[in-house]
Order: sequence, then structure tokens, then C-alpha cells
Amino acid sequence: MKSYPIEIEIEGPLALFSRPDTGGTPSSFPIPTWSAAKGIFESIARLASGDAWFSPTAIEVCVRKNDPRRGYVRFQNYAFNYGGSLRHSNQKAKNSSLQVFSTVLSDVCYRIYGEIKGDKSRARNGGINPCHHLQEMFNLRIIRSQCHRTPCLGLSEFNDAQCDL
Repeated sequence: MKSYPIEIEIEGPLALFSRPDTGGTPSSFPIPTWSAAKGIFESIARLASGDAWFSPTAIEVCVRKNDPRRGYVRFQNYAFNYGGSLRHSNQKAKNSSLQVFSTVLSDVCYRIYGEIKGDKSRARNGGINPCHHLQEMFNLRIIRSQCHRTPCLGLSEFNDAQCDL
């Protein structure tokens, strides 16, 4: 059976991959979760038909050359305003936001590996293999710096990440 490997390197100034045990003041895992890695891949390309999909397989933590802090994951405090439905009733009445404090990662760089899986028997458009099609679409979009939606490192406000193949 043919394999359809993919990889991406993504870096950014801040990242938050929330740990569920930290509750209302989120703290980040040091690396992206499986679902966050899948979401990063899907932000570049995806098939609406669902005939092929991404499956992350490995994540590497990268460091810049000559970085004096080699081998360390750096955390920092971060605060943001939340305007969603979980605010107190008096905050909703005043249309004010709730300030949320969290612990995020700073200056991150990851190389994420994966493979494309799917039902190759569901070839469409004259026998086009959906796994191969998604792999080609993904690689072409990375080369052209295009995406389906802007990739982010956890929170959507951390969407100033840079991606490379």
C-alpha cells in the first residue's frame, strides 16, 4: 500500500495548546496535541468530500541556530479578553468582557509529520486518487504560501505563525 507523507515546519511568537486539567486559567502543553497538529494541516488544505484526511504521526521541537536557550521550552503569562457565553450575567448585561489569564509558550518552532489516509477505492473525476490529490494540493499550497484558512498555534489570535515545507 502506497504511503502519502507530508510535513510542515511552523513557528510563531506565542502558542497555547490547552491542558484540560488546568480549567479556567489554561496552561499549555509543551507541544501541539494530535488534534492541533491535524488542524494545522487542515488549515493549509482539505477535501470537502472527506475522501482523504490528515493523520499526524510525529512532532519535533526545533530551535534556531545559535539560540542560547537551546533545549528549553519557554512559558510566559498571557491575558486576553473573553466575550463569549461563559461570562457572568452582569458582564453580559454591561456587554463587558471577562479577562482570562493563561500560561502560553513563547518563541516556538515545530516540525510536524503526518500521512494522508483515505479510501482510495472512492476515486473520482476519472480515477483520481483522493490521497494523492490531497498530498499534491497540500505541497503546492505550501510552496505558493497559500492556505484554506490562516494556520494558528492553538488560539486563533495566535495566527501570525510562519509555515515552511
